[in-house]
Amino acid sequence: MTKSITIRLGERTYDLTTDSTEEELVNVLNQIQTQYSQIKNAVQDAQTDEILIVMLANALLDKLRYERAISRMVSKFNESASKRVVK
Repeated sequence: MTKSITIRLGERTYDLTTDSTEEELVNVLNQIQTQYSQIKNAVQDAQTDEILIVMLANALLDKLRYERAISRMVSKFNESASKRVVK
């Protein structure tokens, strides 16, 4: 079931729709607000849109790192599994 939520970052308010669980939603909103605050404190004259772009770029970089790590683990697993089958 989808829910509508509102999040306020700086001077702007964003309305979002999600089908996430309450626990997932709280976790994500807390992370967004924490990251936003950290970047805003580090670069006080940064605009909300600039901060959101940095956050998006960081999230995409993390996603790529996770994908590479998973790919390496799958390769190692497959290699190990194929060695066991050969014996």
